[in-house]
Amino acid sequence: MVDLLLFFFALLGVFNALLLSLYFFFKKNRGIRDFFNGILLFLLFVRVGVSCFYYFDTVPIAIIKCGLLANALLGPTVLYFCWSSGDNFSNMLLFYLVQLGSISLIAILLWFAFDFETWDHRVRYGTHALLSIYLVLTAITLRKPIHIFLGKTSSFENHLRIVVFIAVLLVCLGFIVSLKTTYILGPLVFSLVFYLTSTYLMLHKTNKPKSYLKKIDSQRFALTNNELQRVMEEDHLYRDSDLSLDLLASRLGVRKHFLSQMLNDNLKKTFHQYVNEYRIDEACRMLIQEQHFSIEAIGYEVGFSSRSAFFATFKKIKGTTPSKYRTKT
Repeated sequence: MVDLLLFFFALLGVFNALLLSLYFFFKKNRGIRDFFNGILLFLLFVRVGVSCFYYFDTVPIAIIKCGLLANALLGPTVLYFCWSSGDNFSNMLLFYLVQLGSISLIAILLWFAFDFETWDHRVRYGTHALLSIYLVLTAITLRKPIHIFLGKTSSFENHLRIVVFIAVLLVCLGFIVSLKTTYILGPLVFSLVFYLTSTYLMLHKTNKPKSYLKKIDSQRFALTNNELQRVMEEDHLYRDSDLSLDLLASRLGVRKHFLSQMLNDNLKKTFHQYVNEYRIDEACRMLIQEQHFSIEAIGYEVGFSSRSAFFATFKKIKGTTPSKYRTKT
């Protein structure tokens, strides 16, 4: 009975991962981020699903090899997921597909070259080593986004990248621990992490301005708002990629809570919405007037900390990509 309950809870997360991956593959207006979401969830479905059945029943050798192949392909998928955005990065997608194709080709050659014992004791650890290398590379690329994330002023875009990376890391650690305890621990950790991650992202996706009981005096609002516009328009404070609510409040000489209320209650915008609008407005100007600047350079110039954040925010506000905006104007 206990084994059946363990199998049910382990398989529950795996099944929902498959459903969610199919949703991302077939949703309307699918972007490159959705593409990577679908691929990542499908690979986890194969990897964890095979492990789940492997613990409870005899699994054909070919299926076990598919699980190990999915484990190897997880690495580049996580890395490029953290680089992806709403824009169509054709070059990035090409590099990703080349890496996936290369790993798959090597796996197919090994598939027929070695028996299962070699796969189980050598190729298995090779896939784990490859995944570990990619996870380290991903962590290196996320150093600055992680710093912003810890500062609690991160956008949902940044939350998504960091939380998904941490989730994959926890799943991998769960499988490592399962080698010394019980193998079903890996799938159980995946189910737990899957639901915790989904819940966390759903709670943070809606980033609507708060409402406050005590309203700000109109005269004080006018004075603070004028100073706020001055430091943004004349001092170009938004160009600082490390700009936070604390730093902006300190520059204005007001409390953080007061500035947050003024933005949310009076201007009906979150801190990130307010700052990003200035960034995108200047980016639009530079895309037209500064043709010698590359699109990526403009994103960094106006204050975005990564290419993906710039492209995603630009498309969200303007409804198109920076490259299309530049060619149409």
